[in-house]
Amino acid sequence: MEVIIMALCFLIILQCFFLSLVQSQPRLAPAMYIFGDSVVDSGSNNDRPTRAKANYQPYGIDFPMGVTGRFTNGFTITDYLDLSLGIPLQIPYLDALSVGGKFLDGFNYASASAGILPETGRTAGINLSMRKQVKLFRKTVRYYLPKCFSNRGLLLRHLSNSIFVVFIGSNDYANNYLQPQEYNSSRLYSPIQFGQLLANELERHLQDLHSLGARKFVVFDIGPIGCLPGILNMVKPKTKCEEGLNGMVSIFNKKLAMKLNDLNSKLRGSTFVLGQTFDLTYELIRRPLQYGFKDTRNPCCVVGGNGSGPCIPDLVPCKDRKGHMFWDAAHPSDEAYRIVASKCFNGTDVCKPINILQLVNKPSHI
Repeated sequence: MEVIIMALCFLIILQCFFLSLVQSQPRLAPAMYIFGDSVVDSGSNNDRPTRAKANYQPYGIDFPMGVTGRFTNGFTITDYLDLSLGIPLQIPYLDALSVGGKFLDGFNYASASAGILPETGRTAGINLSMRKQVKLFRKTVRYYLPKCFSNRGLLLRHLSNSIFVVFIGSNDYANNYLQPQEYNSSRLYSPIQFGQLLANELERHLQDLHSLGARKFVVFDIGPIGCLPGILNMVKPKTKCEEGLNGMVSIFNKKLAMKLNDLNSKLRGSTFVLGQTFDLTYELIRRPLQYGFKDTRNPCCVVGGNGSGPCIPDLVPCKDRKGHMFWDAAHPSDEAYRIVASKCFNGTDVCKPINILQLVNKPSHI
């Protein structure tokens, strides 16, 4: 009981704090619903039996509420999108269930180590795969949200105008395909076949979300995992990035782009926006000073695992956090996330065929 009361107090403080941040910003969408992995996880794994969690210092050192379970020093991409949309930050869905109350700003279903495939990341412990996340959203639509609206028409209007963000897939490589000692996927599928498998599976999940009322999607591709500090410290390539791994990931990214184009054609009244983090990451590495980065190679916090693990608890991170592109061995810094979110929200070169601001203003169909 004491734990529930503490969780409720924390959630209330969190919601009130960020409500004050967005009050000056007009609300552009009713809610945001977030699906994905540690890049957008806001604490879903905190109480789960897994090693994939970030509920300790120095994670959150620059986040206004401190440690929350976010895998960075401050805000994530979706946090920055929330602020631009005038929406209070989403809490993990399972936290909302444990404390009760009405939450109409959306939910965060993302879970660190999760992948498109249900078995991905299991060696670290229990996570919420994309399949499980969609299942939780189905429960949200069927059992939770109807209590918040007087009729189904209002509920469907809420969903059709909300923004659905999906950021998942890198673990299917890093914590599945590239670990032959733990998974047999690399023996069953060629890189082309595996990329197609992931694209097909993700397409089914997106169609499921559409059948539940989602209409406005922002789906991010996989970034160049061969440029992550953790990978570079293990492989030690002679080039800036391990291009073999990046080439493997780009197979999926190309197939994802084609899938989203097909969905835009097939599912009339819906819009699927592609967030191209792969190309943007290369841009940041090629022109770091243009974006204010002094270091695009090393993590800011002190990491374990011979340079490939998470932040070591309670050790002091670098002072120039805005100058670092990466926070730990696998996750970007708050500043890198800010750049991605800003370009995707109102730019022209990251989110296509339209940016998020244009997506918000586009009429939707129930």
